[in-house]
Amino acid sequence: MLWLIHDEFADWMLTEEYKQEVASAVQRLGIRARAAGIYLVFAAQRPEVNVMPMQLRANLGNRLILRVDSEGTSDIALGEKGAERLLGKGHLLAKLEGTPSLVYAQVPFATPEEIDELVQLIRSGTE
Repeated sequence: MLWLIHDEFADWMLTEEYKQEVASAVQRLGIRARAAGIYLVFAAQRPEVNVMPMQLRANLGNRLILRVDSEGTSDIALGEKGAERLLGKGHLLAKLEGTPSLVYAQVPFATPEEIDELVQLIRSGTE
């Protein structure tokens, strides 16, 4: 199993000299990745049409989104409205392959202090 994680995907897609090559490579990889056990994760602060064109979104399977400001942004990211009504703080919507409707979920929310405490516990090797 191999995970390919690309944070700030928009930076590549908003740069004209890279956009076509990146989109082409992601489309080819997206088609073959599932069969080869490769999981693709693309993260963007703001899903926009010019960052995730329709043909690119069609080749990617599952999609997760946190709260967004508008129905349009939700529609771009999921192909459906709804993410604009999320509560925030870990409340998310998922469009999963093989699932007919959107899935609402709540991931754990940790304050910065709790994250610092957890990191210190991990570093110290104690529970």
